[in-house]
Amino acid sequence: MNARETARSTGDEGVGLYVFCFARAGAAGVAVDHGLDAKVHEDIAAICCEVPLHEWTGEAGEAHLKDLGWLGPRALRHEAVIEQMMAASPVLPLRFGCLFSSAERLEALLRRERARISAFIEKAAHEEEWSLQGSLDVRACEEAMFAADPRVAKLPAQAGARYLMEQKLRKDAVRAARGWAQEIQADISRALEGLVLERHSLRPPPRNPDEPGREGAFHWALLVPRGAEAELARRLEPLAEPLSARGLHLSARGPWPAYNFAPRLGDVPGDGNEVRTHD
Repeated sequence: MNARETARSTGDEGVGLYVFCFARAGAAGVAVDHGLDAKVHEDIAAICCEVPLHEWTGEAGEAHLKDLGWLGPRALRHEAVIEQMMAASPVLPLRFGCLFSSAERLEALLRRERARISAFIEKAAHEEEWSLQGSLDVRACEEAMFAADPRVAKLPAQAGARYLMEQKLRKDAVRAARGWAQEIQADISRALEGLVLERHSLRPPPRNPDEPGREGAFHWALLVPRGAEAELARRLEPLAEPLSARGLHLSARGPWPAYNFAPRLGDVPGDGNEVRTHD
């Protein structure tokens, strides 16, 4: 059930509860200090705030969820609140757009899912999510593949024959470049063995207009032990320079709220048009 359907079930009028994340009950005071609300159930605090339902539901809600000018500031606040709470407690982050039509609906979820939420929060006390992306400079990779092809040294001296053969080798290099970018991921994965607890493959980011020659080769969400930043860097460092020389650039960023490893909770509302601001 999504946010609009949840609100519709009780009408589009009035106030709903927008929930950012779940944290330990002891973090409720921190939420209040930041001008938020917290609904506490046993050992869990749902970090939330009141929002007008009509802004998120019905025709107005449909329009807002397509308007980046409206979504942007709210998505940034969503991320900022979760990061503030992470300083006070491990959290189970919820996606952008998690809206309950009443405190009773939220309480019902907490009763039903308390054990799973609590278990994840305690697990998150010892683990964190990082992002590892590989971006491919396609032209540089193709040139590297061409230069490494042993057939290049055997190109004929005659201009006409050399041109035709070189064009064929360059076409082969184009195919080899993308194939290599896929195959090298196995080497990167092996370098991280024993450190990465879980890994999810995500959709590579779109092309950056400022770097039109680069394309996303891969994007991984990595679950690692808390405080593993130095070890992650140590393992990636020997790979970074030789890969960069062939056009593949690595970028590790974090830690982030563990969105990609959080459990799917039954009947948690969410719009489905999540706006992801970390990469």
